[in-house]
Parts: sequence; structure tokens; C-alpha cells
Amino acid sequence: MSDAPLLSVRDLSVAFSQGGRETLAVDHVSFDIARGETVALVGPSGSGKSTILALIAGLLRADAGSVEVAGRALEDANADGWRARLAWVGQRPYFLHGSLRRNLTLGQPDRSPEEIARALHLASAEAVVARLPRGDATLLGEAGQGVSGGEGQRLAVARAALRGADIILADEPTAHLDAETAKAVADGLFRLAGGGRTLILATHDEALAARCERIVRLTP
Repeated sequence: MSDAPLLSVRDLSVAFSQGGRETLAVDHVSFDIARGETVALVGPSGSGKSTILALIAGLLRADAGSVEVAGRALEDANADGWRARLAWVGQRPYFLHGSLRRNLTLGQPDRSPEEIARALHLASAEAVVARLPRGDATLLGEAGQGVSGGEGQRLAVARAALRGADIILADEPTAHLDAETAKAVADGLFRLAGGGRTLILATHDEALAARCERIVRLTP
């Protein structure tokens, strides 16, 4: 199995019920992703980009087709182990009610100040922490109160870096951001993807997609 792709999406289809009608969200999609590859899933709203990311993360089950990881079908029995390898950067990052440090080190309270500083630097987020009244001890709310959307995205990249995952899933990471902030977030993601990590991002942003090694185009 050593020659198997990291990830294989095989003839995936997913339908959702809306107003008594069934809508096909993903229609017979197939692609492979190699270890260390950067891949953009590109398409307009309704083309199934976010749904495919959720399927890859094992958060949804397909109506037809399969997701294979390292040559094995993704199932309940191996989903937890697979998700332990993943870091998620969403369009609207979720923050617990707690300190910024706690939000950055979820489940890893023993992370050192040096490790946190390196992650913040990678994500171009040092200035975000520097302006907060109590630095990384500043309390954040569930909606990220105290930080802007772009700042929250950079902190999400730093959190992904601290997680140490080798696969990053990013769902519209630069949506609704101004050009300068979007570039900072994208730069952080691609720095994070360096060193052999795999990056799979869903986007409608052609400039962001062009930075990836490969584009998978989806149609609604």
C-alpha cells in the first residue's frame, strides 16, 4: 500500500433534501491527492466544495462512492485516527470561551511559549496578539470577540500549526477578507503546507487556487 495515494475520492455523490425535493450537492466526483501535494477545489457556490471537505474529514457519509485514505476506505473504525492527522481552517474560525492561549493549544496545554511564538510567526499573527490587552491571556468568546475576521483566520492558521497535523483542510479561508489580509492568511497557509504537509483548500478565489500545485474544478 506504500504506493497508494494519500487520499482517493471515488465517484462520490451526496444529496440533501430541501423543501421536499432532493438536491444533488456532489455528483460523481473522483480525484486522487498525493502526500505533500497542495490542491485547490474550485467552483461557484453550490458546487459541493465544502461538502467534499466534510466528506474527506469523515464528518459526512456519501450516498454513493467512497473516500479512501492510504488505500483503505474511510469508515467509523479508522475515522478517529484519520481526523487526528487533520487540521481545519474554516471560513469563520470557531473559538471557545477562554483565553487566546487555550484556543491556540486546544488539547495540548503543554505547548511552550517558544512553540506558540513560532506558530504565530508562521501565521503572521504576532501583531494580533501584541495589540490585545492581555496578550495570549486575553479572553475570547465563541464568535471570536476581540479579533476581526482576518485576525481570527490568522489565529486559526497558528492553531493548525500548533496541532502538528500533516494534512490541512481549508474551507474558503480568504472569503470576505480585503486583499492584504487575504494574502497574509494565504501566505501563512502555504508556509504551513511546507515541509511535506498536504493542503486541500476549497475556494472560489482563482488567485489563491493558482498558488496550488493542482486545481480540481467542480460544477454545480
